[in-house]
Amino acid sequence: MNNVQLNISNLTSLWKHASMPFRTYNEGKTIGFCFIPDAQWPNKIWLKSHDTPEILEEIKLLLKTGMDRLTFSYFDIDSGDKNLIFDYHGLKEVSIQYGMNLELAEPFEVSKPLKFHLVTDSLDAKLWSVAFKQSFGYLISEETICKTFETVNYFLIYDEEQIVGTVISHQTQSTFGIHSLGIIPKMRGKGYATQIMHSLLNKALQENCKLATLQASKMAKSMYEKMGFTTEFIMRNYKLKIQ
Repeated sequence: MNNVQLNISNLTSLWKHASMPFRTYNEGKTIGFCFIPDAQWPNKIWLKSHDTPEILEEIKLLLKTGMDRLTFSYFDIDSGDKNLIFDYHGLKEVSIQYGMNLELAEPFEVSKPLKFHLVTDSLDAKLWSVAFKQSFGYLISEETICKTFETVNYFLIYDEEQIVGTVISHQTQSTFGIHSLGIIPKMRGKGYATQIMHSLLNKALQENCKLATLQASKMAKSMYEKMGFTTEFIMRNYKLKIQ
């Protein structure tokens, strides 16, 4: 697989690990989808082949079910204009993220050591869920975390005794995926996100990973570029127009 495929594979693997305990992961030849009942994440539909009118209508029907707020995520690798096609099928772009990769070589400087606390019980899960909601404005429930922390690495980030934010790491072979890196509002602007990333990238090197991957918001994209990450694709997220 090339780096784009490794990034997407890491992301969809995380979605699979998050939804498998709920028995709601589905994957066929043309599309995959997963959801967690009464939750806001991962709840995704994605293409496994080229889009056709028939496949887009299938996706549209899934979205019409209202099945726990599903979102169709399209991995735009060629920067082709799909919006007109998707618009014709009743889909509206609601957000984008940038699929970014970094080939790992040299360690990064960590000027302020932080504590990475792995979630392993219900108390940790509640703290993580609250900190994530503060950081991102939507919820990954305590129940979701409790059912998945044995296979998904949820970390609470501490500066001494103060919670700074959250992050998920997910390794697939020699690819180290970084997800859900969020800083709670009162701790922003102090350089924590950069220090967290440097620590994670060093951990990836220690694990003999060759590639680090993530999906960045527009606001965070420049920070990752300064670390050497490059944008390989755009993840375009769609809902039905009527929603």
